[in-house]
Amino acid sequence: MFTNFTQHLNEFNKYKEDIFKAIEENDSIVILRHIRPDPDALGSQFALKAFLNNKFKEKTVRALGEGESNLDFMGQLDEGDINESDLVIILDTANVERIDYKDEIPDSCKVLKIDHHPNREPYGDFNLVEIGVSSTSELVFLLMHDYDADAITENVAEKTYLGIIGDTGRFLYNSYPSTYQVAAEVVNYGVDTSELLSIMYKKNLDDFKFTGYLINNFLLTDKGVAYIYVSEEARREYGVSETQAALQVNLFRDIEDVKVWFMALESGDEIRVRLRSKKTVINDVAEYFGGGGHQLASGIRFRKREDLQKLIEKIEEKL
Repeated sequence: MFTNFTQHLNEFNKYKEDIFKAIEENDSIVILRHIRPDPDALGSQFALKAFLNNKFKEKTVRALGEGESNLDFMGQLDEGDINESDLVIILDTANVERIDYKDEIPDSCKVLKIDHHPNREPYGDFNLVEIGVSSTSELVFLLMHDYDADAITENVAEKTYLGIIGDTGRFLYNSYPSTYQVAAEVVNYGVDTSELLSIMYKKNLDDFKFTGYLINNFLLTDKGVAYIYVSEEARREYGVSETQAALQVNLFRDIEDVKVWFMALESGDEIRVRLRSKKTVINDVAEYFGGGGHQLASGIRFRKREDLQKLIEKIEEKL
């Protein structure tokens, strides 16, 4: 069904059989993803776990990592440590530093990296990295469908859909023709997309009040760069986590005069910037400051608040 798309995915075709073989040869599999998980990280993680449980009843499959309270509805994470004989599959994680696991992965473990971010830091035994898909959830779905479509259930499809809508901002960016075909196939498994969207984007009172804070405090330059700095004190005042705050980054997209926007979140001794754009490519700007990501959705980490002005100036050079 998806051959017309996957035939152009070089790394997909290069490594898929190696990945299938590794899965078949290991009785215990651990699935990891990045710290501070977003819907794509959790969606791909839970989808793959459910798929492997369906296909291999005899295998032990665990999804490890710290949860995110506002995304608890997506699934339940497992507890425990990685064993020396485990196959470790790491999803949606571009570099080793961001892997959500407290200890070192044993050297004896085979490690597979499956991701859709630029492969700036290869790690593990195989790197199935494709930047021409919307999300890791989409990539994992294509992989599962190629492996055994019969092992895909409504639960698997549901988690895939949540990951895709999370990373595309409800199909506003990072979408490809394959993205819409995968989404259509997901619906064929009985997924209630309207209900999922309602759950995914509902706001409690604290979230709603925080939206008001963002609206009242953002700044807009003459060239169309909207931005806001959110201190830890402000987040505590409104009772929102860093992830909850970051999920509102696209609030500024619908403003007519805005071309590029970012949310700068104070987090300990760092400032984590979520950078977004309507049309102007901004991942090169992110890379200039040591960050990275997609053409219209990237991230950067700064140490000093003064660096945000340098970021604004660099963005405005492109506008």
